Amino acid sequence: MENATAGDDVGIVLESTSFYAEQGGQVAVGLKYVGYNVNDKFYDFGPVLIFDTGYLDGSFGSFQVCNVQIFGGFVLHIGSLSGVSGKFSVGDKVTCKVDYDRRRLIAPNHTCTHMLNFALREVLGNHVDQKGSIVLPEKLRFDFSHDPNRDGAINADHLRKIEAIVNEQIKSELDVYSKEVTLAEAKRINGLRAVFGEVYPDPVRVVAVGKKVEDLLADPENKEWSSISSELCGGTHITNTREAKAFALLSEEGIAKGVRRITAVTTESALKAMELGGLLLKEVDDASNMEVRLLEKKVASLKTTVDSASIPAAQKADIRAKIAQLQNQLKKAQKKIAEQNMQRAVTTATELAEVAAKEGKTFCVTRIDVGLDAAALREAVSKVIQQKVSSKF
Repeated sequence: MENATAGDDVGIVLESTSFYAEQGGQVAVGLKYVGYNVNDKFYDFGPVLIFDTGYLDGSFGSFQVCNVQIFGGFVLHIGSLSGVSGKFSVGDKVTCKVDYDRRRLIAPNHTCTHMLNFALREVLGNHVDQKGSIVLPEKLRFDFSHDPNRDGAINADHLRKIEAIVNEQIKSELDVYSKEVTLAEAKRINGLRAVFGEVYPDPVRVVAVGKKVEDLLADPENKEWSSISSELCGGTHITNTREAKAFALLSEEGIAKGVRRITAVTTESALKAMELGGLLLKEVDDASNMEVRLLEKKVASLKTTVDSASIPAAQKADIRAKIAQLQNQLKKAQKKIAEQNMQRAVTTATELAEVAAKEGKTFCVTRIDVGLDAAALREAVSKVIQQKVSSKF
């Protein structure tokens, strides 16, 4: 095709581009898995891909780029011409306008996915392998191998440690390094993780957190490298971990036999999640001092709020445990009140019945203040009957 007009869905190849094409390391799509050997160990990974979006502006108008792919070594900008008129042709000059705001949101999520991958193995063990991932502007999602029946259940303490390891790397303000190296060189690096999709190029790009790739290559078998995050990856990353600001692990769940899924957020979303978690925790602590009548409504409201809140999973588990304590506290208080109501109702009823009987009355009408406690009233009537006071009416 030599030219296209408004409304046509086409792909454009440029002499050079600032758009990032779909490559390994980011948004996972589909259910297909691929595998390959790294350091003589077989890894299964889902395809992990992403691309930039934006516009190509020229004399013809504006071309909206919705997808960027690599075909036959060429970068293909896929989209359509905006507006109802206009036409562009081979040879037209264009200005690349990448949506850098979107890329800036994706990059910290992607780097934290690497750090999460590292943290999972540190906390859960070396059996953890990536089974797919998705990195979006608003969140990251990471699937990994872990069978609770074989490897043990993942609890709140595990999640807290995993989250803490990632946040410690963020607070340490570690530089993030990347370098293209030959596949043979990359395979020699101790502790290297491979996170590519279906294409496994040579040379490959190594991304390391906190250590220069040159240092890894200079002494590839150094045991120290197993204590840092290093992966094969072609995706976009931040330059220093401080740019991620914070990491909040929001959920952990099973999605298939032996496969678990973690969802997390970074930057402002993580900070907001942590702040909300702190507020809810304080609200639960404050509720412990409420009187029973108010506490009953508060516990139900807190449970609903916490269940739907986007807060760190470990913190949510802690808050739920505190709510369970509140529920126990409420049950004990309600039981005590019920016992007091019962005693008050029985005492009052029997005393009044005896007085009425002595005065020769066949019945008496009174009010016993036990709220809506029907059980207390039934017990009071039962006691009166048992004492045969009613027989004197």
